Amino acid sequence: MSSPSTDDSTRERGPDEAFCRDCGAVIDARAEICPECGVRQRDPPKSSVDSALDDLLEGGNPFVAAVLSAIFPGLGQLYNRELERGLVFAVGFIVASVSVMVIIGFLLAPAVWLYAVYDAYTRAELRAEELQREADREHETEISVSEEQDDEHEEHEG
Repeated sequence: MSSPSTDDSTRERGPDEAFCRDCGAVIDARAEICPECGVRQRDPPKSSVDSALDDLLEGGNPFVAAVLSAIFPGLGQLYNRELERGLVFAVGFIVASVSVMVIIGFLLAPAVWLYAVYDAYTRAELRAEELQREADREHETEISVSEEQDDEHEEHEG
């Protein structure tokens, strides 16, 4: 590695600069990798395909939940990670479908099916909001931890 022209250990951090997590060198705040030691400073950016796939697989997408429940009542609830609720809708739909023989099922089965789609959609919206709040909290924690590390680093230099 090339040595910097100025001694970074005595240099003050500017407004758009940060300290490297490993070597303490002053680097650009947006740097993904420290040019001095080569240590990654932040996670590599995700592609939009990765983000979309993560969103689909972790639940919370109202459209996917509704489509799954439209295919078979209860699948959307399972997608939202609500096992008991999904089983209730699946069993309810099966019972309602069997009751078609007694004529009441002609009303009951579509009602259960439609309510399962509606429930899966609304519960997925709630889950998406919860996941967003968790992500925001994690982001705030990461920022405060990095600010504390920067402050500690400045105290040790001072």
